[in-house]
Amino acid sequence: MTELSRRERKKKETRERIFTNAMQLFRLQGFTATSVQQITQQADVGKGTFYNYFSTKEAVILEFSRRTWKDLVNKGRQEPTVSTRQRLGDLLQAWVGFMIEDREIAWVTVRNREGADYDMSLHYALLAILTVGQQNNEISRVFDPAFLAESLEGMVVQHFIRWFVSDVGDLHEEVNHSLAVFLDGLSDNQQEA
Repeated sequence: MTELSRRERKKKETRERIFTNAMQLFRLQGFTATSVQQITQQADVGKGTFYNYFSTKEAVILEFSRRTWKDLVNKGRQEPTVSTRQRLGDLLQAWVGFMIEDREIAWVTVRNREGADYDMSLHYALLAILTVGQQNNEISRVFDPAFLAESLEGMVVQHFIRWFVSDVGDLHEEVNHSLAVFLDGLSDNQQEA
């Protein structure tokens, strides 16, 4: 592994300082109430320096989301001894935990799901698990795994949006029900949950 030059190391440290201070302020006073000027003051950098590393405050949240979910993408591929249903359930419950714990930050990630820069980590984690599930004959191969990942992701994100806006219901339970509907369908042969 090549060692970073002094300049590269300084750039990495500056980016990390901006990121850490921004997240600290977002959690302390809220995303909307936090200005780029406050972030740069706390990080002890100029406003232009902020924009050299992050195009917007939302870009900081995108970075946070990517970091949070990076390991889950690989985890979905590396646990073939656990059933697909269990891996999906574990992943989605971890996602719900993040969404509840960092509610406002999570809302920013969901609200900014358009364009090339939105975080695809949940999608890729679902895709990895569903692909392994198809390889293990636990999931039908009739549908493309990317389509299945998009469908399941759409279901759980919609439940989060409704939960966030209405502040009603148990998000953990709703996501479990969504997963059951996704995996088991709505046939009359299903036992009540």
